Amino acid sequence: MDYNSDDNNKLKPAGSFFKTLPPFAYVIIVLGVIFFLYQVIGAALAVAAAGADFEKNIPIARIVLSFGEFMFILAPTILFARLQTADLKGTFRLNIPNPLLVMLAILGIILIQPILQGYMSIQTYILDHIPFIQGILKELKSLFDLVEQTTMKLVKSYSPVEFAVVVFVIAITPAICEEILFRGFVLKNLEKVAKANIAIFLSGFLFALYHLQPFNLVPLVILGSFLSFVVYYSNSIYVGMLCHFLNNFFAAYFVYMFGKEDIQTPHLSQSETADAVIMAAVSLVLFVFVIYLFYKFRHKGELQNE
Repeated sequence: MDYNSDDNNKLKPAGSFFKTLPPFAYVIIVLGVIFFLYQVIGAALAVAAAGADFEKNIPIARIVLSFGEFMFILAPTILFARLQTADLKGTFRLNIPNPLLVMLAILGIILIQPILQGYMSIQTYILDHIPFIQGILKELKSLFDLVEQTTMKLVKSYSPVEFAVVVFVIAITPAICEEILFRGFVLKNLEKVAKANIAIFLSGFLFALYHLQPFNLVPLVILGSFLSFVVYYSNSIYVGMLCHFLNNFFAAYFVYMFGKEDIQTPHLSQSETADAVIMAAVSLVLFVFVIYLFYKFRHKGELQNE
């Protein structure tokens, strides 16, 4: 049977439709699909697995949540990236990083902790002392307090073995899955339509929105932008994974060691708030210096749109 050559020319390879989509539009579509898969279906599965007595079934909920990240975040991200390009190594920056940049990134993620804590202290002070704002946000804050109390139950651990499980669920799993999504797929696509610094900020902003934590929006934007910065300028997603892991590990370790009752910033006195702000200011100066050094010694081989 003969085929017309014009008909053959019209045939397109599988996935070609996704290759023609504007990168930013593709990012929004993929984030929407993954948001629904993980935040809706994944959360529903975790609740169903835990059953009515959530506290007694927390280990099961942890397992389901971790499974959900790999199944509903990591797997779809790799699939959508493959439909767009065959160069997954380039998309996800699966490159061995410069050891110096790794050390600077670790120092940066350590220094960013008091900066974020200082910001949260100021924000909490404002929310507690301005009646107009307090009244508007009271109901909204109560809703998210309930969500964070549930999160705290998942983070709390009472033995080294349980702590190891929490670290896997809270630190290792997001460090792999969320980095592949935001610092891999999202960042690489945003680079195609925006300059580096804009792409870095936008990926951090989308990362923050994805977490649905309005009272932590600014810290999440800062954290997400820092992770995008170190991944872009080291040309290695492994740096972002390490920093993401450390950030979440610090939180899990703090809860394990000090038994913090809730995951929110505590209500501090004026003197404690002032101390936190001073510590944040000192850390900010050091953090900016680390960012400068990181940029100075950045990987220069494959960077675009600087």
